[in-house]
Amino acid sequence: MENLEKGRFFGISKKQFNLNGLTIVDSEFALYTDCPWHYHHNAHFALTTKGNLVETHRTEQFQLSAGSLLYNHSQEPHCNSKYSDLVSALHIDIDAMWFKMYDFNPSRIEGVHLIRDPIIKNIFHRLFIEVRSFDNASNLSIESMVLQSVAKISQAKDIESSGKPEWVRKTKDLLYDRYNENLSLRDIALAINLHPGYLCQQFPIHFHCNFGDFIRKIKIEKAIQLILCQPQLSLTGIAYSCGFSDQSHFIRLFKKNTGITPLAFRRMIKV
Repeated sequence: MENLEKGRFFGISKKQFNLNGLTIVDSEFALYTDCPWHYHHNAHFALTTKGNLVETHRTEQFQLSAGSLLYNHSQEPHCNSKYSDLVSALHIDIDAMWFKMYDFNPSRIEGVHLIRDPIIKNIFHRLFIEVRSFDNASNLSIESMVLQSVAKISQAKDIESSGKPEWVRKTKDLLYDRYNENLSLRDIALAINLHPGYLCQQFPIHFHCNFGDFIRKIKIEKAIQLILCQPQLSLTGIAYSCGFSDQSHFIRLFKKNTGITPLAFRRMIKV
């Protein structure tokens, strides 16, 4: 089984640079069929930015499409297959020295994680924009966003290992499934069989934001997936599909979460 050294990934590197123990690689896979079983010397994040593929690990398999985000711990064996005609991905390789520099034990988040948390995914959407529009302030932004993401994954694992309440999973699934409905607090509380007062008290502890912000982040995540996956779809159509009745509100919220407008984002991913 091949061991891919620091900063090395399959595919063609369109952009690559090093940053204090992080290696940023913007890769493209044109007419790929598969990648053999391999593992990476370092831990890494992989954000799929175009196309579809399947990643297989020893005990599970992930169907990845544009917008999917994976974290792989170092030396986690996997292979890739079923690539669509053109796939691209942003990889963030994290050297062991980087973890040590920030006094962080990477074993706390060992294994492979398919990340669904809209807060972490929003961080990575902004990170992707920083890579594509790199300037002299990007180094600090990128490193801080990687550290934020690692800390949030670790925090989620700590909550999970200490016995995360079942209602947290139910609430997250409910909000993802019904994010574009006009849900009331009573609707949510009834669906998960929890008292509304207790739910309001506990929600920010487990989700690190309020209900409205969490749903808005889901909507922006869905909008970004549509922009990445369906370039022919109008921005008006995307706004409507994601539950925005007002396009100006969609544009304001998109810019608040990512730093740029939906149109600028669409133009950026064509580069």
